[in-house]
Amino acid sequence: MPSSYTGAEKRRIAWLVAKAAKQSMAGDRNTDTIDPRVKAEMDRIEKRAAERGETEAKALRQRLQQARTDAANAKATMRANSGKTRADARRQMHDHERAAGRLERELRKYQ
Repeated sequence: MPSSYTGAEKRRIAWLVAKAAKQSMAGDRNTDTIDPRVKAEMDRIEKRAAERGETEAKALRQRLQQARTDAANAKATMRANSGKTRADARRQMHDHERAAGRLERELRKYQ
């Protein structure tokens, strides 16, 4: 599941990577010279971003399920009616199907 980083987190990660690279170049090649605090902060940022990504994906899955349910309800209404009501229901069904497609595409980013 991909993470969802904020702009501030991305900038902080870039800063930490630069700091870790500098520490790594300054020390012995055969030992780990990166400060454990830098690693710990990077891990905390990654954990928060992963949790945020999971929450966002869960919300998208719920919205997708609702859009599919709404499309099914509109389709049932369309089949049960005729005339203007049927045309309105068909329009609603297509709108809900398009919304579901958009949500599916958005959800693929999290898989």
